[in-house]
Amino acid sequence: MLKPERREVVIRLLQEAIDIDDAARELGVTRKAIQDLKRRYLRSKLPKINGAVAAPVDEPVSIRRDNWGVAHIEAASLADGYAALGYAMAQDRLWQLDHMRRLAHGRLAEVLGARYLRQDRLHRTIGLTASARAAVAAMSTEVGMVLSGMARGINAGMAAARDRLPLEFDLLEYEPEAWTPIDSVVIWKWRWWMLTGRLDVLAQREAIKRYLPAELVDVFLAVEAGQETIVPAEEAATVGGFDTGEGSNNWVVGGSLSAKGRPILATDPHNGVELSRQWYQAQLTLPGMDAIGAFFLGTPGIYLGHTRRTAWGVTNHTASARDLYVETVSAEQPDLYREGGDWQAFEVEAQNIPVRGAADDVLEIRRTVRGPVMNEFVSPVGDEEQPVLSMRWVGTEATTGFESMLSLSRSQSVDDVLGALRDWPFPILNFLFADTDGRIGYHAVGRVPKRQGSAYGFKRADEPLDQWGEMYGFDEVPHAIDPQQDWLASANNPPWGGSDPYMRTGNWADGYRFLRIRSRIEAQTQHTMDSVGSIQADTLHPRAQILSPVVARIALAGPTKQIRGLGEVLQDWDGAYTTDAIGATVFTAFWEQWLLRVARVRFPANVARLVASKAGAVAADVLRGDDPGWFPANIDVDREVVAVLRETLTWLREHVGSRRSQWRWGRLHTVLFRHPASTNATLSGLLDVGPFETSGGTGTVRAAGASTTHPFVVTGLSTYRLVVDLADPITAKATTAGGQSGHPASPNYRRQSKLWVQDGYHPLLMDRDEIDAHLAGHLRLQPAEEIQS
Repeated sequence: MLKPERREVVIRLLQEAIDIDDAARELGVTRKAIQDLKRRYLRSKLPKINGAVAAPVDEPVSIRRDNWGVAHIEAASLADGYAALGYAMAQDRLWQLDHMRRLAHGRLAEVLGARYLRQDRLHRTIGLTASARAAVAAMSTEVGMVLSGMARGINAGMAAARDRLPLEFDLLEYEPEAWTPIDSVVIWKWRWWMLTGRLDVLAQREAIKRYLPAELVDVFLAVEAGQETIVPAEEAATVGGFDTGEGSNNWVVGGSLSAKGRPILATDPHNGVELSRQWYQAQLTLPGMDAIGAFFLGTPGIYLGHTRRTAWGVTNHTASARDLYVETVSAEQPDLYREGGDWQAFEVEAQNIPVRGAADDVLEIRRTVRGPVMNEFVSPVGDEEQPVLSMRWVGTEATTGFESMLSLSRSQSVDDVLGALRDWPFPILNFLFADTDGRIGYHAVGRVPKRQGSAYGFKRADEPLDQWGEMYGFDEVPHAIDPQQDWLASANNPPWGGSDPYMRTGNWADGYRFLRIRSRIEAQTQHTMDSVGSIQADTLHPRAQILSPVVARIALAGPTKQIRGLGEVLQDWDGAYTTDAIGATVFTAFWEQWLLRVARVRFPANVARLVASKAGAVAADVLRGDDPGWFPANIDVDREVVAVLRETLTWLREHVGSRRSQWRWGRLHTVLFRHPASTNATLSGLLDVGPFETSGGTGTVRAAGASTTHPFVVTGLSTYRLVVDLADPITAKATTAGGQSGHPASPNYRRQSKLWVQDGYHPLLMDRDEIDAHLAGHLRLQPAEEIQS
């Protein structure tokens, strides 16, 4: 450990309060000695991963870490196993744990400043903390034991690191508080909100309903390539309950399509770049359980993973689980709202939010019987004053779903998986699964309310038809088990056809990723892990493949050399978003401008920006010459396309450059894994990973969604990739976009990020011999009395 005065100088150096010359003068040493002190300081933060330590366990527990940082835990009881999981998480990711719980509780501004205040206000208004407390009070005995064990382990790991807390605590000058089961649950509840909140989708739909004639509402909200559904048509017809006709991918091929005669499953969830460190990879070998995969940090369930006989992956199933209600407020007494035939007072709560470097913020939360008033967080619809909007959300229910996750980690068959999922409360997900007996399946899970009223936009609090009915039952929601085609996939696309309210209220993604996955699966009949996994790296976008030749034809007949030059670029492009593609840049810029142009035909300019992202189906139809009555008859579509190409050219010149060589996709489409505490150049070099050129784009299977505000910089991506061959599950492979370790001095801080960029994987080891052959550390947790004796 460094002496306190030297440690203080290093911290100030990292904060850029002093420079290296100031530091050298202050300590009377050379610049080289200061660099050495900095390295020693960072290494001092690394946890002990070999030997024995006292821990809150009843029997000895083993934590082996392999070369990729994956923790392999063996324990004699469930409680001890989860205490060890908590201990390992705290050793590797203590600051991320604290960051995640502060995020969910609405306490980030307290340590990171005012830029996080809006986020804090949102999460407090939703009531994630209160919902977590209620869920903890209602949880089962087994889940209570698991969460208490995790809390003991995290707190023990925290205590063991008290004199070498992760550097973020030094930089931000605070210490972590004790962990409780509520912290694990509130993080999980926040995950629910991230997957199901989508308030602006409701604002979009309200705008669409207000401004479009009724006959065009469904036309505008149609899903591109909507015929690509998760459940095969022949399977949907046998399920009943429906008419037959953000973002993640998963797919599974059955034994008849695999070289070894058993299913192969692949999954990759998509999230914002800032969430790249949300996963923690670990194996739990406990009585009745031997499972490995990705835990959502701070929580006890394997979200994506496998046992020795089953495997599962998930995508977001975007059925609607929340509504915004227009409340009738008394004109004379604005603290009253209409409920039934009476006036009722809003429940009002004031919360004080500490803000680092600024005065405290006071948040006033108003609630109705439906839930909190959310106006502050809903985009305005037009210029008129917004009505008072309250929100009802399934996620506030007093449940966690951890029981289902524990059962998944014990599953030995598809039937076991189905049993585990039957009582899954939330979030709403698409589960794909398979077993070593050759069975495969898909099931949507999560509580979705039945609705009778308007499918789109805001609901009316005083309209009985807009109130929720019962929830859809497990057997009513989309599913398919052992389909005849012997493969299944999901990509946030429509689960099946029809116009049931379940389908009309969902925020389904276009069918292009699913179409591409289907094409790759159906292209061969002898799949291997490599062929199935390679689909995760697929960069061809069917929209671009279909529409860029149309745009090229129009551009090549354009009025200027520059417009015709854009046509030449698109004519020579195959629709693949590779790093060397110039067509990817041109088409992406064009498509954003084209969506806005199409929206402006029917919406005022300020509303058009709100709804443009929903214009895809109409925009594609118009380009193909299948205008569904969107453009007035006197408008020449080709002329509109040329106008948008001119805007595209101007945009590219202003934001990217005027030379084609500057338009190469990889030059612009970069990913930077930025750390929340990276506030200066010194810390950026230390904590940030990247930037890296990366292929893929918004809507490709290799997800790497790009910002147009900061031209083409990646904002969302596949944060974890997993491939499992059920012929031999212990040969599974995976990678996470973020590192397994949160310590910059650890080789596992950056190792997997580099693998991710290269579309690589590391083995997901399960057998002791293989783990020992790639062993980086073996830590034994001992009961305190054994250490003392």
